[in-house]
Amino acid sequence: MKERIFQAVNLISVALGLGLGFLLKLLVPLTPHHIHWIQTPGEIFLNMLQIFAVPLIVTSVIAGVTELSNQMSKKTAIFTGIYICGTTFIAISIGLTLGLIAKPGVRQDISSTESPDVPPSSIHLVLQDLLRNMIPESFLQAFYEQYKTEIVLIKREESVPNISQNDTEIRLIGSYVAGPNMIGLIVWSFVIGIMLNNVRSKANVTVQVIQCLNEAIKITFNWILWYLPVGVLFLVTHQVLEVQDWSAIIKLGKLSGLVLLGLIIHALFVLPGLYFIILRVNPYFIFEKTSRALLTAFVIASSSATLPITLQCCEENMKVNVRLCRLMLPIATTINKNGTALYEVIAVVFIAQINNIVLDVGQIIIIGLTVSIISFGTAGIPVSGAMTTILILTSAGLPADDAYVLLVVEWLLDHFGTSVNVLGDCFGVAVIDYLCYDDLMKYDNKSIERTRSIKDIEMDLSFLDSDEESISSTPSSHSRSISPKRGDHLRRVVTPRN
Repeated sequence: MKERIFQAVNLISVALGLGLGFLLKLLVPLTPHHIHWIQTPGEIFLNMLQIFAVPLIVTSVIAGVTELSNQMSKKTAIFTGIYICGTTFIAISIGLTLGLIAKPGVRQDISSTESPDVPPSSIHLVLQDLLRNMIPESFLQAFYEQYKTEIVLIKREESVPNISQNDTEIRLIGSYVAGPNMIGLIVWSFVIGIMLNNVRSKANVTVQVIQCLNEAIKITFNWILWYLPVGVLFLVTHQVLEVQDWSAIIKLGKLSGLVLLGLIIHALFVLPGLYFIILRVNPYFIFEKTSRALLTAFVIASSSATLPITLQCCEENMKVNVRLCRLMLPIATTINKNGTALYEVIAVVFIAQINNIVLDVGQIIIIGLTVSIISFGTAGIPVSGAMTTILILTSAGLPADDAYVLLVVEWLLDHFGTSVNVLGDCFGVAVIDYLCYDDLMKYDNKSIERTRSIKDIEMDLSFLDSDEESISSTPSSHSRSISPKRGDHLRRVVTPRN
């Protein structure tokens, strides 16, 4: 009941934000100073979420690995990688198919109102930066900086006489820029968890501190969520006030509709279809169980900031194994960007079409490959807004000057894309929980046996002489009698009540 009330209050906040934004825009002459004050409560909310998002991801991964065996952690990571790569490939295929068939950019008279200096780029530089960020110079540095390489055109100071040559030369300049290096943090949190597992008893205090810190951050997030309706109200109001050219949004209506169609296909058919094929149960009740996380992701457009609510929905509503949630969800939140990948593919095809460029097979492959790399390493590559599309266009050798026209609809589509990203994480953790269920149950039984108190052990020993055979046979028969079958917990979650 409390969750339904919470969702209703958030929806009311969205409606009030839209209404207040349009009223202020039509009736009140607002100055930039006024708009800045309207933006401030929403910024405070986002800052409160972001200040704990990175520590939550790091502590969740380490806690998740230390609560499982190394073999189980590696198996989970492999299943997670296969799931993310597979769903990302499907999302990119849907985007390319819709973009090439519907042709949203054909006969569109749209040009960028700005003429920015578009930085050149290359797919091999994107891949190199991704690999560099996977192995940062310092684990602490990865919390606030990431590496980026730029191609800079420098004018030559001296020229050789009687020899024709260009006046500029290309140089690669690499530097650290502001922003957390999420790829590096995920990789090395996983490694640190495995190292702590290898020393076991000697690291018990360290593991307990990390687990307690993880729980404390979750509690803090629950406190912050009481401020969510207020933050949502002002965030939506500010976004409405920021839109200056509504006619441009109407002109890009075909593009927006095509992106939304692709997201609907992926969210309502692809992900549930995959879930049904593997579990053979109704997948659509997952939407009800994760509605709180999906609504929050739609409002704040950040899957990382939504992570605490996603964890809560998967653990409490979907009844997914807590250890698996702590390990998989932070990884999936960082690199599983199905909705973002689908949008970027259609946006790149749109920009090529408005420039009357017919894409060949090689360019289509390069676009798909670049979008995959960027979607996996979004947090490790400092891009924002149209810069992601520019990076893909320049890597495929396409003109990128008109990418800035997408800014007028990108903020809206990003909200829908983020919801699909979070939905993909929830379906993924449910599928992998089913695939690893037997192993997780065996590990849970072993953990229970290892953590029995000394008092229980002494009690067992006191009966050893009188009934040795009975004591030795009881644990195995008892475990067989109470062990649930694989998928029973998920079937209970997704079966509607009469």
